Amino acid sequence: MHLIPLVLALVSVITATPAPREWRDGIRDVYIDGRLERTAQTLSTSSPRMVAVVCGEEVLLLDPEKQSVARAAKAAFEFNADRTKATSGELPQEAAGTLVRSGTTYLASVGGKTILVAPHQSKAGSMTIDELWETAPVWRAIADHYQPDGALVERLRKIDQPVTLEVVLATWCGDSRQHVPRLLKSIATAGNPNISVELIGIDAEFLQPMDVIAGRNITNVPTVIVKDGGRELGRMIETPANATVEDDVCDIIAGTPKRHPGRMERGALLSSGTYLLRDARRRTVGTEVFELYEKPGGGHVAHSVISKRDGSTIETWASPASVEVTTRAAKMIRTRYRRDGENWTAIQRGANGILEQAVAAPAAFVSPATVTYTWARDAANVFVVPEQGLGSIGAPAVRVGEGMVPKVVKLADGSTRTLLTRP
Repeated sequence: MHLIPLVLALVSVITATPAPREWRDGIRDVYIDGRLERTAQTLSTSSPRMVAVVCGEEVLLLDPEKQSVARAAKAAFEFNADRTKATSGELPQEAAGTLVRSGTTYLASVGGKTILVAPHQSKAGSMTIDELWETAPVWRAIADHYQPDGALVERLRKIDQPVTLEVVLATWCGDSRQHVPRLLKSIATAGNPNISVELIGIDAEFLQPMDVIAGRNITNVPTVIVKDGGRELGRMIETPANATVEDDVCDIIAGTPKRHPGRMERGALLSSGTYLLRDARRRTVGTEVFELYEKPGGGHVAHSVISKRDGSTIETWASPASVEVTTRAAKMIRTRYRRDGENWTAIQRGANGILEQAVAAPAAFVSPATVTYTWARDAANVFVVPEQGLGSIGAPAVRVGEGMVPKVVKLADGSTRTLLTRP
């Protein structure tokens, strides 16, 4: 007779218990009364958006919606081993100070102290490992708790030629945080005197040090350049082709680097083949090898590599809402386009630093990948992604053959792309 009330009471307790709140590390610069405090860690969470500033055993909870600051004990947070994530239960709601927000900068006043939380300024130029750990203490925690694969460590130990790894990174970069501390731990574990490491930081504007960005042709970070003396053997750009950067490094030194599988999620391969590219005078100017995949959730993903007779290449990954174009000529330029609601945004990195663009999004787009012209076949106007540059919106002046993979495409300048082979 008393079982039902007991069950209802238990259900009520379970229902009233909030789910743990998840927090993620995001490096910011924290100034306390005007002094930069490198040991302070910042975490963020959503729904609602909040920022936690961990200072010693105390945590300041910044609530931009309420424009308030609350205090909590560090013990209220449960951190994972490498300190990149944390969870918390119910946290204090009583305001302990005031908060002013401007963009991604927060100014708090708590207990007579002023706390400024500002975007992180990465050290630009050469740095030692100790300087890296000092700039980004969480990176050291990542390295300390990383257990390298024993087989990879053995591969590193067996390298019998002097090589230098130029590691170009940014402490504001998530991919750098993901890969660089683990690479450094693997190299330290191997303890091979034939492997030396040089660390070079890039600033947030991707402009300094310009001699490194332009001279070494840096478009993304991290970039790991493997050198034998002054000769470059190969490089890893942003994310490895293997599971780890150290695996890529070993493959480059062995002369067997793997092709990067690409960063776009994709399903089954639908078609592949080769186009012959001719200019308006019917002269062959290059070829294009392409692959067309299903996109999970609908649509397609196109991968294309155009090889010109002058030795330059244009590689494209494209889906209906995201495009990446990498031009490799005398210098490498990488441009990423993303549809964000009613707009297209473009960010280009290369010898001139970072260029940005935002335009109102039309119904469709075309890219250097030939098959994307079919995606815009019936559009009144399109966003045109060029081989170089940022792009523009205009009416399509292109004749496109029938089918998902057209046999012939004729561009406005009179040049043509003709399908040569197809499985």
